[in-house]
Amino acid sequence: MRFNSFVFGLFCCSSLFAQQNNDVVMVVNNKSVTKAEFEYSYNKNNGADAAVEQISVEEYAQMYVNYKLKVAEAEALGYDTLSSFVTEFRQYRDMQLTPMLVDTVFIENRANDYYRSMQQQLGGKHLLRCSHILLRLGQNAAQEVVSEAAKRADSLYAALKNGADFYELAKQHSGDPGSARNGGQLPWIGPGSTLKEFEDAAYSLAEGEISKPVLSPVGYHIIKMEERKSLDAYGVLRPMIIKMLKNQGIEEASAEANMNARIKASGGTLTREDVMQQLLREAVVKNPELQYLINEYYDGLLLYEVAKDKVWDVAAEDTVNLEAYFKQNKDNYKWDEPRFEGFVIQSNDKAVVKKVKKILKKHATSDWRKLLRQQVNKDSVVCSVQGPYLCKAGENKYVDYCVFKKKDVLPKSKYSIVETYGKKKKQPKTYFDVKSQVVADYTRILEEQWVESLRKKFTFTINEEVFSTLK
Repeated sequence: MRFNSFVFGLFCCSSLFAQQNNDVVMVVNNKSVTKAEFEYSYNKNNGADAAVEQISVEEYAQMYVNYKLKVAEAEALGYDTLSSFVTEFRQYRDMQLTPMLVDTVFIENRANDYYRSMQQQLGGKHLLRCSHILLRLGQNAAQEVVSEAAKRADSLYAALKNGADFYELAKQHSGDPGSARNGGQLPWIGPGSTLKEFEDAAYSLAEGEISKPVLSPVGYHIIKMEERKSLDAYGVLRPMIIKMLKNQGIEEASAEANMNARIKASGGTLTREDVMQQLLREAVVKNPELQYLINEYYDGLLLYEVAKDKVWDVAAEDTVNLEAYFKQNKDNYKWDEPRFEGFVIQSNDKAVVKKVKKILKKHATSDWRKLLRQQVNKDSVVCSVQGPYLCKAGENKYVDYCVFKKKDVLPKSKYSIVETYGKKKKQPKTYFDVKSQVVADYTRILEEQWVESLRKKFTFTINEEVFSTLK
């Protein structure tokens, strides 16, 4: 019952919209298609950037009738009431409508809150940009290791005092790989954002000053103070803060808060679905094409599922009729040159190649890969098998060399023996040899038969008077 009320709500909105435009260009299974809706679809799918070849409006009208008939069949079979369909459709619809719930004031307030928390964390102190050289120590480093690190730190500090380049020493000696590649440079820090020992030493430095070695829980640091500055004004930092909040989902949080506020304001009489339907009605008044877009997605989901069940899966799995169709239309699938059907085998051991060919002879259409692992490549890969292939000359260098006798250049391989197992075919023997073509053609036949039956099952009319005015 809940799913039916959802579908009724969708088409109630759609029919209200249709009443605003009395130019009905066609009626399919008692559902009207307005001139504006048809033009939207035609222009979208038949414009200069369309993926398919451009066709006349008369041809498109017949295709559109077929499209709507398939949707009618899906609805008649109850596809629109399936929970999987309802869930997926709502997700798409809500994705289009949720931006209407985003409250810019809500986001601005959160951004201000974040800026104030930054001010509070700084507590009047500067932000610092430092570089460091870290001589890393393990948590339980022995005293002699700590002493040795202290000596190295003192030595590096002395070199710096005598004019050594901090950037180069950091690249060579720092145990912090993330900063070492940049000469020891670290991100901006503030109070409470790093190790206390490091922070205390850093805040005691003036710009350009270098600290004596500082011991922290991770090792010895030699710190160079690059720059100090006060926190930038909110207006300067606002774009960065807003971007960060959006990356953290602030717009979704805002929309959710707005949704809950609307439900609460109604005294609990509105559900989330009611609110989304309200938003849809409001949205299509401002942007009529949004209704067409959402209807198009609704129809497309239904069409995909019903066509998959009625035609596509049937065609792909009907092996008996696929073979029969191939035999009846063999002349349509002739090759202009032979193909090789089989495998490429590579190894350094002739006996292994012989064993693999025996496996393929018995199991080429079943579990040969498993047997290859169990019987040949147990401990290491001593034989490589690729395939099965169905290829003509020029499509595989090893097949070219072994089968099509292009012996001028031996293909590169890490193995000394390259052979093939299989046979050369002048023409396809079964539909499997040209499966993709046969399935595509057979699918087209089933589709045509299906559409013909739908045209008999459901009613449809085209309003020629309105149709003649289409742009």
